[in-house]
Amino acid sequence: MSTESRTLTGERALGPGTRLQFLPGIGPARARLFERLGISTLEHLLRHYPRTYLDVRRFVTVKDLKPGEPVTVRGTVKSAAAVRTRAGRTDFSATLGDGTGVLACYFFGQGFLARTLRPGTPVVVSGEIDGLERRMLNPMFEASEADVEELLNVGRMVPVHALTAGLTARVMRRAVRAALDAAADRVADPVPEGTGSAPGPMTLGEALRQIHFPADDAGLAAARRRLVFEELFLLQTVLELRRRALGEADRTFVRAGRGLLAGRAVEALPWPLTGDQCRALDEIVADLKRPIPMHRMLLGDVGSGKTVVAYLAALHVIESGHPVAFMTPTEILSRQHGETLTRLARAVGIPIAVLTASTPAAERREIADRLRGGEALIAIGTHALIEAKIEIPTLGLAIVDEQHRFGVRQRARLAQKGGIPDLLVLTATPIPRTLTLACFGDLDVSTLRARPPGRGRLVTRIAGEEKFPQVLEFMAGEIAAGRQAYVVVPMIEETGRLSVRAAEAEFERLRAQPALRAFRIELLHGRLKPSECRAVMDEFAAGRVQALVATTVIEVGVDVPNATLMVVENADRFGLTQLHQLRGRVGRGAHRSVCVLIAGPDAGPRGRERLEVLARLDDGFAIAEEDLRLRGPGELWGTRQSGLPRLKLADLSRDEALLEEAREAARETVGGDPHLLGSANAALRSALLLNYAEPLEFALTG
Repeated sequence: MSTESRTLTGERALGPGTRLQFLPGIGPARARLFERLGISTLEHLLRHYPRTYLDVRRFVTVKDLKPGEPVTVRGTVKSAAAVRTRAGRTDFSATLGDGTGVLACYFFGQGFLARTLRPGTPVVVSGEIDGLERRMLNPMFEASEADVEELLNVGRMVPVHALTAGLTARVMRRAVRAALDAAADRVADPVPEGTGSAPGPMTLGEALRQIHFPADDAGLAAARRRLVFEELFLLQTVLELRRRALGEADRTFVRAGRGLLAGRAVEALPWPLTGDQCRALDEIVADLKRPIPMHRMLLGDVGSGKTVVAYLAALHVIESGHPVAFMTPTEILSRQHGETLTRLARAVGIPIAVLTASTPAAERREIADRLRGGEALIAIGTHALIEAKIEIPTLGLAIVDEQHRFGVRQRARLAQKGGIPDLLVLTATPIPRTLTLACFGDLDVSTLRARPPGRGRLVTRIAGEEKFPQVLEFMAGEIAAGRQAYVVVPMIEETGRLSVRAAEAEFERLRAQPALRAFRIELLHGRLKPSECRAVMDEFAAGRVQALVATTVIEVGVDVPNATLMVVENADRFGLTQLHQLRGRVGRGAHRSVCVLIAGPDAGPRGRERLEVLARLDDGFAIAEEDLRLRGPGELWGTRQSGLPRLKLADLSRDEALLEEAREAARETVGGDPHLLGSANAALRSALLLNYAEPLEFALTG
């Protein structure tokens, strides 16, 4: 350990769980700054991995400096002075020499450096040379004669950590270095010894040192691999524990009928089931007949017919005499499913009930009484279905639509309505395989890719804002021909950013267009009262509203076959998967449909290139893979689902091989110790209970 490190850590016995304020140089005031980043202990700090690195390993002499290259120069301060500017700011100017020349450095707003960088002080600076004045502006520096490996802020791959107001990069790096010296080798390794081959020979302590202050590219790569495997192994262990816990649960009653109701319903459908729908239904029915409850996800592309499959599965359960709960994230989607299933269920005489926050009190009491009494019906609703006062003691099947919008606890609360009912989760967002393994490994998966027959062709076009008049003319023509249109914008109200048109402003603008004055246009967004949303959607579905200006509240579930035009403004501000979802609101009838993506004025070449991907592809799974590659899993989903923490280092678009290895290692570990009670898995168990308490609530016992 260096002299500086011994000074930093002192004689106090510091461990991974030590509060950060006791790290020398931090104290209570600075510790509060770190807490804004979720860092309260030394281990938290060691797990605060760098966002990126500045590569300034190339040392050069002053005479060899060239503009525009990140380099490092070692020398001695020749002159130094605080500089008072006309604006009242105090800057700092210094020169350093190395025997081959003199380099000027200028620091904006850092006049206090006059106390540190005095003439005669050895210094190392890293940065780029300004080509006009041949000086370094705000270079990173270290006043030190230390060897290269002891440098923290210059002359190496310098880590760039996430910061907060009042916390400088220099303070962060110094604190990380001190924490590494004090506690890196004492952090409990959650990966049991001998688990798989992916982690490699590097110890956890060395991996933490190399991820923060890598000695070279190979050290950084090995550290990243070691820590990524740990992240994925913990996540896969959580999912394996959940899968096993769910598989150990026994049914309280039989939930699958003979299929007579479903058979009659299929015969009454106006179209034949696709091969994908038949396969998915067979898989679901097989699960319903197993001795353990079903936990399956129905993963389908836009317009692939998930609702019909869920409906037919529900009929198998209804036939056995048990109610079905169909849970959706929004009232609009609940009402849409209610209308669709009511229409389909007429052929078999099955009752449908819709229960949302806006359902009248008397009707709510009636539905609650029917569910409490065990009536075999399909109850559709939002989070109102998981209220404590809604009792469903004989719940046979819980269907959760758009499952990524619900947390683990919400799904568990719904499941508790009937002991552990069969669970079928639906998503219209195609999920890349790696994301499926990472986030839904506790669920079996059925996939729908093919679209039902009888639907018209859907084409996608990209246009700039200058083409909007032509888009309006086309819209007027479609409406005049008896069709309907959506216009989607990314904001509800003006925010001062003129490049993003708000829904309310766009609604007024479209109503004033001469070509559209003869038609009825309405506005729909999430801040409207439920009754207002319901009224607008009812009018649009009935064809009495010709154009709907909306936010992404219509992203999923809205099914109006007569709508043939989707216009998305500032489309570059949406993810590809979200745009694919929006596009899926048209092309649901027999007529040809068009989706027009209007790029915003600041889209740039990259933004238009992303939109070209959507224009080129209509396979949602291929689009999702592109979206994962371009934006990462957190952005792909908008908000993190499943109650699982965001991965810090793992990149699901490039770490698929490690994910597979972690999955196999998790299966082997849990298979040998189902409750992780063995001494070899003590650190793993502690890490899981600390970081994954919510998803493990019903999985890790003993």
